[in-house]
Amino acid sequence: MRLGASTSCFYPLETEQALKKVCELGFEKAEIFMNAPSELEEPFVKELDGIAKNGGVDVISVHPFSSFLESSCIFGDYKRRFDDYIGLYQKTCHAAAVLGAQFVVIHGAVAMPKIPIPDERYFERFRTLVELGRAEGVTVCQENVNKFKSQSIDFCKKMRDALGSDFNMVFDIKQTVRAGEDTFAFLEEFKNDIRHIHISDNGKLGDCLPPGKGDFDFKRLKNIMDSADYHGDCVIEIYAESYDVTKELKESKDYLEKLWQM
Repeated sequence: MRLGASTSCFYPLETEQALKKVCELGFEKAEIFMNAPSELEEPFVKELDGIAKNGGVDVISVHPFSSFLESSCIFGDYKRRFDDYIGLYQKTCHAAAVLGAQFVVIHGAVAMPKIPIPDERYFERFRTLVELGRAEGVTVCQENVNKFKSQSIDFCKKMRDALGSDFNMVFDIKQTVRAGEDTFAFLEEFKNDIRHIHISDNGKLGDCLPPGKGDFDFKRLKNIMDSADYHGDCVIEIYAESYDVTKELKESKDYLEKLWQM
């Protein structure tokens, strides 16, 4: 497994500056978390592409800033709102294509919306997102997210049954911990559907720790994914308000490379 870092680790630093820091730390891979509509415009996307190429970093995924809108504007019951907002996701998929990214990461709808969202509508709308990605040559993936529908193994199994080969997952360790799910049961169930992994540690000090600062069994994770012949990447995702993030990312990188003998 190849190792990268998410620009979200440095939030609220501007996206382009965060990407420069990922490059400076010597990571081979990066996830770019877009933070504003203007960042989806092609001149800015090309600026990011230049930063990544000059820094020797492959962008593997793009995360839209608009996750907080998705329950109402993508998966909600007012069709015109969906029609008005779906273009934002077309732009996101195009940005991913310009950056050479393989994946766009979707949170989806919250688990307990004020107005219920039928699973059938969710799956239908998600398939539209998948088709937008396919038109740009990128894969739209469902991330497992605490307090969202995708937090549960059962929901993701239903989604996989509904979408078939169009179901692809981004797996996030901390989200299973926060949701009270068994991380390794989740991995075993979806190991053949996982395309990209967000990693962090957890233990007595919290659930979003830098790798190496908690008790998580990263060797077990690697063994499970090796059993599925996983050739994807792992991206460290921790948050700047809790750490000297530059120092912690460097130490985490060294820890994982030694542990996994990369």
